[in-house]
Order: sequence, then structure tokens, then C-alpha cells
Amino acid sequence: MVEIPFCKLETVGNDFVLLDQTDVPHGDWPELARILCERRFSIGSDGLMVIWREGDEIHLRFFNPDGSEDFCGNGLRCAAWYSYRQGWTGLEFAIHQLGQVIHMSINPAGRVKALMPAADYSPHGVPLVGTEEFIDQEIHGVVGTALTTGSAHLITFCDELPGDREFFRLGPLIENDPIFPERISVMWTKAITDRNLYMRIWERGVGETLGCGTGATAAASAWCRKHNMTGRIEIGSLGGVISVDIERWDLPISVECDPEELFFGKALVPQSALVTPI
Repeated sequence: MVEIPFCKLETVGNDFVLLDQTDVPHGDWPELARILCERRFSIGSDGLMVIWREGDEIHLRFFNPDGSEDFCGNGLRCAAWYSYRQGWTGLEFAIHQLGQVIHMSINPAGRVKALMPAADYSPHGVPLVGTEEFIDQEIHGVVGTALTTGSAHLITFCDELPGDREFFRLGPLIENDPIFPERISVMWTKAITDRNLYMRIWERGVGETLGCGTGATAAASAWCRKHNMTGRIEIGSLGGVISVDIERWDLPISVECDPEELFFGKALVPQSALVTPI
């Protein structure tokens, strides 16, 4: 077994293990995600983040607990807070993740804002099988809209959030439907008021989570597109509230939340989870 240092972070109930690539230069990241994210048998989290610096640039990779790589909005804001707390950055900087450059703003009191990419509803972007946008279409008895805000989501607006039986049956069915070749997350979304939404979240590669940054962004975009709205939308979930500002549904989206460093520690992992350099 090998000892590796980590940081545990959280925002709106989304918790993450973060590794500094300087400390773990040869990690088998998908395998480490499967090991470290497993609840009860390891640290436990909704995903693994790997962060490093290239000159003045901050780079991030994110892996779901099943080892699949993804784009993560709440992870970005946690990574931004970590970078600031480490003294790597000022109050304004960018993080590079999965080919995208995301502008971050830090409020030293603990608030982090990210300017996220514009939502993409195109079949190529989501991606999905077919040539038309998936807008208010039915799948497994659920009417929803498919889009990506860095990660793919099906947003379904409902009068009442699903109970456990329906949620745990439909979540995996929709996630793995062949129409979504890279799988999809499902955001059941209830309108409390015109500017206050509440979600129950099924994330691809994870299962139920208490919060989802890209999912909240996607829900806000779909809601504003559907109702021809702009401005601030508050998106609640079991983990807390994310604030989303939309100037127009097809423009970049500003998202804010309050990340926290929970603790630092060292984890024991098998030598096989580290890649021997050639």
C-alpha cells in the first residue's frame, strides 16, 4: 500500500476528493476514483479531482466514482477555492478543464463565481442520437429536455418530485438509454416560484447526489428558454442553493456557490493504482 495526501471539499452537498498532481504524479486516475470515492470503504465522495499548475495556469481533471471522466461545475468552484487558499491565484483567474477555459471570481469571504459555457442543446453537443434537439420529448414515460452545460443533463419539470421507487427505477434507465451514447444525468425539477426551482438529482456515473452545479445551470437554462426569462434563478436541492444568473439562455451563464475545505488527510491505496513511469 502507498500513502497519498488529499483534500476533501464540499459545496451544496456535493463532496469531492482532491489530489494535487505534484503529490501524486503517476496516478491511475480512473482507478483512484473508484477506490477513493467509495463510501464506507474509503474517503467517499461524488468524484475525484486532480489539480495541477502549468506556469500560471490552473488545470483540473474530474472523475466520477465509476472512473469515467466528466466536467463538473461544483468541482470547478471547489478547485478554485482550493487554488486561492493555496496562494496560487488572485481573486480573478481561469481553470482549464476538459478543453474549456472557465473564468473564476473569488470573494475571500467564501463565495466563488464561475462563468460557465452557454448551454448547448444540439444533438452533437449533448450528444444524442438523431438530428433534432431533444426538447420536451418523452423517454421512459418522462417528458424532458436534453442539453449540456459541460456535462449532459435531461431536465424534466414536474409538479412533484419523484419518490424513491420511481426515482431509483427511472434514473438508471434514462441515464443508460441508447439515445444518449455518453449517458446522461437526470434533473427532476419543481418550480417553487418563477425564480426558485428545486431539484432531485440523478448523476451519470454516480447515482443520487445532493447537489449538481452543471445540473443546476442546465435546469436554469431550460427554464429560462421555456419561459423566455432572464436574470437570477435560485436552484435548490437537498445540499443547498446555487445562484444562477442568465443574461440570455444561449449565452454564458454565471453561477455562484460557497465551497468549503472540510479536511486534509492521507489515504492508503494499492501500488497498482499508481502508474509506473516508463
